[in-house]
Amino acid sequence: MRRRLSAATLILALTVVPPPATAAEPACPPSAGVPTPAQIRQGMLTARDRGALWRLEKDGRRGWLYGTIHVGKPEWAMPGHAVVAALTDAETIVMEADPLDPAFHAGVTAPAAPDEAPALPAPLVARLQKQAVRTCVAWERLRTMPPMMIAATLTLLDGAREGFFAEYASEMVLAGYAKGANKPIATLETTAIQRAAINSGMPAEQLASVEMLLGGLEQGTTRKELVTMAEAWARGDLDGLRSVLVDVAGADGTAQRMVVPRNPAMAARIAELYADGRRPFVAVGILHMVGDAGLPALLRERGFTVERIPFDGRIGLDAAGGLERKE
Repeated sequence: MRRRLSAATLILALTVVPPPATAAEPACPPSAGVPTPAQIRQGMLTARDRGALWRLEKDGRRGWLYGTIHVGKPEWAMPGHAVVAALTDAETIVMEADPLDPAFHAGVTAPAAPDEAPALPAPLVARLQKQAVRTCVAWERLRTMPPMMIAATLTLLDGAREGFFAEYASEMVLAGYAKGANKPIATLETTAIQRAAINSGMPAEQLASVEMLLGGLEQGTTRKELVTMAEAWARGDLDGLRSVLVDVAGADGTAQRMVVPRNPAMAARIAELYADGRRPFVAVGILHMVGDAGLPALLRERGFTVERIPFDGRIGLDAAGGLERKE
């Protein structure tokens, strides 16, 4: 019965993904759309585990740690057996932030204060406007956002040209699952912390980061880097992701600045939630998991036993949890 509930609520999670704006012309990036019942059934037939999952244990109690990705393919949305089992076992779903909370989106996209982000030079504005036209998003929707949020939004929209959508991010599915299963959602960071991460760095550093992302959009390299990272996530390839963090996403220090410094506070918050006594399923962007400064290492330092769960290659699940096959 517990597995039946889990599969049913995962179906619900896929139906609460908000539909994207309608594309204005054929040259626009494709839209994610909302899956049909037939597509959901097919997703259950082909469900498999992706990403990386760890079992946590301390003081005789267990929990789960899962590395997520902030974009996804529709065919990747349905978790596999190991992740479903961990979700079913968990009593609280913990994420960096609740992606279905309108207040969160309003908070991270609100106009930047003068001391928070630099003003964009006119030539950079013109280039960003050109990318907005190319991705079929109204500049009026973007122009008041902080500069790094504008660049990040355009980057996510561009990823749709390779079949990757923010609407199918791991966090979207997990938040929908939590609501459908009536499991509480806890967050590791406040909106203010997330906003500070996006707008981290001195003004010159932020402008350099915007320039780097924009240059990648103009040259078509950003999508290639996104595919590299997403495929490494799908394989659970932490060594490959370490290279992404250091060599690709970290070419100008942006990823290191936005990711690594947040890990100690996240580890402390996980320990605090764990002490409440409810079994948590903690879902955090997978770049937070890599290296000696990653969350698995930091939680071990806090006395947790942290064991990575190997995925066994099973494919497919049904409402009773009995449908599976091996590759």
